[in-house]
Amino acid sequence: MPYQEFLETISAPRSGVYKRVFRTQTPEETGGAVLWGQAMSMVLLSLMSTFEVALRNRIHRSLSRQATEKMGPASDSFAWYDQQLGMHKLEGETFTKVEAILSDDQKIRLKVQPSPDSVIARLPFGVWPNILDQQLPTPVIEARTFKDVFPHHPRAKNHWNHGDNRKTVVNTLKDVRAWRNRLAHCKPVWSAGWYRSSTTQHWGEVLDRVKSRRAGMLEVLGWICPKTLEVYNRSFSSRLFNELVTEHAVMAHIFRPLELHTGPISPCVDPVELIGYKARR
Repeated sequence: MPYQEFLETISAPRSGVYKRVFRTQTPEETGGAVLWGQAMSMVLLSLMSTFEVALRNRIHRSLSRQATEKMGPASDSFAWYDQQLGMHKLEGETFTKVEAILSDDQKIRLKVQPSPDSVIARLPFGVWPNILDQQLPTPVIEARTFKDVFPHHPRAKNHWNHGDNRKTVVNTLKDVRAWRNRLAHCKPVWSAGWYRSSTTQHWGEVLDRVKSRRAGMLEVLGWICPKTLEVYNRSFSSRLFNELVTEHAVMAHIFRPLELHTGPISPCVDPVELIGYKARR
């Protein structure tokens, strides 16, 4: 198999990281380590997509309600981010990103503004930790927003009144964002700089680090919406993660990466049920 060509295609420096970390000795072994990393990135990114959408929707709903509840029935979707409405004044890069969506190429406001849901969907992940960290104008609004966004924290009633508690969860959100960006740019799943100099660290630590980091994400997702966490935990993506984050999975990828009988298997469905589903219109 053309493992050497595969490694050259993804670049020697990038594949060299896997060679050092997993102590591979042949192009086949290194190629298998890279494929394991790609599979792990795939399942982690699916979780991060769920996490990001859940987070941004909670923030959007909270700030929409806070902006409208004194005017009548509170709205779950309102342009709270639009400073021209006098509701909320964003600053810095977050303000710039919002204005770019609300304006044309000449930075002139669009006559027909996009819907609030459309604006929220177009903003990048980094906006949301920034809003929670720096863009809420008063401690009262901060505490209210955090309670709305993370209503299922075990001590939600008073926990978010304290700045240190808010800062801790914001740091977790920023870590998720950095991890997501790392995987989106096809970098290894472990933290930047890990195993750069020490020869005593073992690749088994990668598995422990990934499991611990993901567990922190799942805890916060449970604070946002326990039912969403339940669905994710029972999903194929979650089960595949649990299969991949094992020494056996690493070994299978490194020594038998392209054997047809290895890898995830989907259950067979009833043939009649499959025919009926394919016939749907």
